[in-house]
Formats: sequence, structure tokens, C-alpha cells
Amino acid sequence: MKKVLIYANGGQSVGLGHIVRMISFASYLKGFQIYFVSDNKSRFSAGHDLVKNSGFELVKIQTLDEILEIKAEFLIVDSYDVSAEFFTKSKTKFKKVMCIDDECELEFYDVDYIFNQNLYAKLLPYKTAKRTQKFFEFLCLRDEFLGQNKIHIKNEITDILLTLGGSDDKNLTKKIILSLSEFLKQKNITLHTVIGKAFKFRDEIISFESKNIKCYENAKMVDLMKNCDIAICGLGQTAYELFCLGVPILGLILAKNQENLAKFGSRKGILVSVEDDKILENLQNLNYEKRLAMRKNIDNKFKFRHINELNFDKIFC
Repeated sequence: MKKVLIYANGGQSVGLGHIVRMISFASYLKGFQIYFVSDNKSRFSAGHDLVKNSGFELVKIQTLDEILEIKAEFLIVDSYDVSAEFFTKSKTKFKKVMCIDDECELEFYDVDYIFNQNLYAKLLPYKTAKRTQKFFEFLCLRDEFLGQNKIHIKNEITDILLTLGGSDDKNLTKKIILSLSEFLKQKNITLHTVIGKAFKFRDEIISFESKNIKCYENAKMVDLMKNCDIAICGLGQTAYELFCLGVPILGLILAKNQENLAKFGSRKGILVSVEDDKILENLQNLNYEKRLAMRKNIDNKFKFRHINELNFDKIFC
């Protein structure tokens, strides 16, 4: 059986987005022996646990170059901590190398494949080797999101989803709950709040549970999303899951790599990019017509494809 290494990190301060994405990606690599590789740091322990709980083997490393000493045919990298020089070195050790990318931060990509699911990927100035094949516009979603019907846009908002990813070191979840609490009571709206696996302030968030504020851990996200009229979220992987379900988004930039989607999505009218202290104001302005327009813009301007359409036996051969 062909062996594939997947390098990714996730946990406190960096979130779990890369890990969640690659666990989903790995689930479509049928017939391959998968090993996750991650830095041996305590702040990544939540990511390590997520990998192991998903049934994959995990190899912890002290330095990046240790990857080059692991025997395998193929390497997939989903990390911003890798240099152009590392990719050049890796091509001598592995039959094929794939980079899972978001922002085109390297000057040169000496890889066999670049996978970028972002809607703006084609606009990025990639400089690559001649052999490099680009896979753009293929979403990497969990199985539960495939084949789902989109939500119905209702006249009135009754349910709001608040999800800020796997970690929330700045405790923005608390700040948002406090800013919306009176509005929720006045309008009889329920705020469905997701607590990620690496939340430092878990107990504090749970203490806010009430008639209008519900908290969830280990929830089936597709069900939560489909039961909400609007989502307040970061503009990472979660945003693409919401796009596929047609859920209007108030998007927060939680990391530098989310700035491009904020700008692109706002320009295309498929989301509203907000500052954390402007959420209530934007929520009050997001009437039925505006939410419906966001939904129509997603449906009319973008045709999403999924990585289950890719033939990985041919790609990794």
C-alpha cells in the first residue's frame, strides 16, 4: 500500500483549521496508508488528539527536516511554516509532493501539485515549477456536508450560529455574547454558540447558557448550520461549509490568511465582513432582502466542486 505523509499543525493560538481540513482530505485518500506528521509541541496537543481520535497514525517531529527522513512515496503539506527551500529538498525524497495552500506566500513553489480551494485562488500570483499542476475550486469538505440541501431564507431571524473555530485565545466569543445578549432577548432570538476543542475559556462561555444562548461541544456542525438563519464566524474553512448550505455570513477576520476572503467575499456580495465591535450594528441591518441577495450571489456566481471528484490513484501514482 502506498504511503502518504500529511504535515499539519493545529491547537492553541493557531486554531484547528489545518488539521480539520487535512483529516477531511485524508478521508478521500482511499487505498493509501496515511501518516500525519506534526510538530512535537504542547500547544498542538488538541490537534494531535483530533488526529488520533479520527483513526489516523501520528508521527511527532522536533524539526521540519525530520520529515525528509521518513520513508514514504508521497508528501502533502498544509502549513505556513514551510519554506520554498524545503519543497525543493523534499522533491528528492518523495515521488510526488502536494502543497495545500491559501495565500501564495512563497516566492516559488517547487512542487508537483498545488491545491487551493479558495474562491480567489486563480487571482493569486503563483510562481511554480513547469511540472506543477494546480487544483483550484475544489472544496475539501467533510462527508456530512455532501449532498445537503440549502437552507430556506426566512423573513425573520430566529436562530444565529456563533462559531469561531477550534480555539479562541482572545475570548471573542464572550465579547460577542455580551454585545448581543440584550438584542437576543428583545427579538427572542437564540444564539447557538460552538465551543471548540482548544478553547481556553470553555467554562466561562458555558456559564452564559440561558433561554437565548445555547452552547455546544462536539456538535454535528452540519445540523447546527442548517438550523440557523445566519452565522457569525471566522473566514476560514467554516465559511466554505456555510456557503455550500446557503447560510448568510457575518465574517470576522481571525487570522491574516482570512483577509483575502473577507475582501473578495464582500466585493462579490456573498458575505458581510465585520469588526467584532460592529456585529450588532450589522446584524440589525441584515434584513430579509439583504440575506436573500447574499444567497442568490452564492448560487449564481459560484459552482462548487468537491475533491471527491478527483482521482487520487492517478494523482499519486
